[in-house]
Amino acid sequence: MLIFAKDISERDHKNQREGENQALREYMEYQRKLFPYTVIRAGLDLAYKELDDILNYIDNDHQKPEGSMREDYPSDIPEWYRQQFPWSGSFMAMEDMHSLLVLLIKAMDSFRTYEKGNTYHWTVLYDTTRNIVRVYNELLSADPAHARDIQLSQAVEVNFEDFINNYWPHLEFMILSKPDFSHTRLMERVQLVEDFVKERMAEGEAPLAALEQAGTQFGLDPATLSLLRRDPISPDLAALQTFSLKESPYDFLFQTVPDSDDTSFAGLSFLDAEYEKNFNLVRSQTPA
Repeated sequence: MLIFAKDISERDHKNQREGENQALREYMEYQRKLFPYTVIRAGLDLAYKELDDILNYIDNDHQKPEGSMREDYPSDIPEWYRQQFPWSGSFMAMEDMHSLLVLLIKAMDSFRTYEKGNTYHWTVLYDTTRNIVRVYNELLSADPAHARDIQLSQAVEVNFEDFINNYWPHLEFMILSKPDFSHTRLMERVQLVEDFVKERMAEGEAPLAALEQAGTQFGLDPATLSLLRRDPISPDLAALQTFSLKESPYDFLFQTVPDSDDTSFAGLSFLDAEYEKNFNLVRSQTPA
């Protein structure tokens, strides 16, 4: 199972403070209506089928392969790839993307180990999740019966930005790029890295050298610099890091926030604090 910022197999968490805050309770009730594992898994499945169809079409001399169920193929495949995978498609070739999708699907289907991804994997997962959420939300409005075939939730639209805010550990692939969504909390660290890089460049450092210094300064994922440089993806960076189920990656979320960290959340578990911070973010972005 892939390791996220929160456990995607946990659907019934109740926040310690939702009993005293109706708006927070409604936010948590929405969270309990989501099927996070299915969101991720369905996104990977859709992306794999789409990309596999296109690669088979290319291998068949741009002719419809025998037995293909697809009716239409894009006339401009590079443009289709850029639109379908706006982030990951900017950093990796279709063949590399296909290999990563296979790897991620296998990890999602395995319940005997935990698998930790790196920036390459988070970039792919961002695009695949965005695509399936868009399809599902459109079906909920236009064709609810078909939406139930995917069933990413208990018949509620999935808030993509909030979903990313809750489950992604970082957005380092967005460094020095313009995000599609604000992702305010996750982008705070990205902004710090960007400011550091710009300061070094203003002092005469070359962009790549400034990025390497930022990697050391901020402890960036080892794959981040490789991705941002658009290096060919190496086998070691394509691989997932495996951990035993005995090494639970989520135990720290149930520890208590100390007074010294944040007095407004002191006494809560880190998990409850994270949900409440993202709830506050959603509330601040919702028109009155």
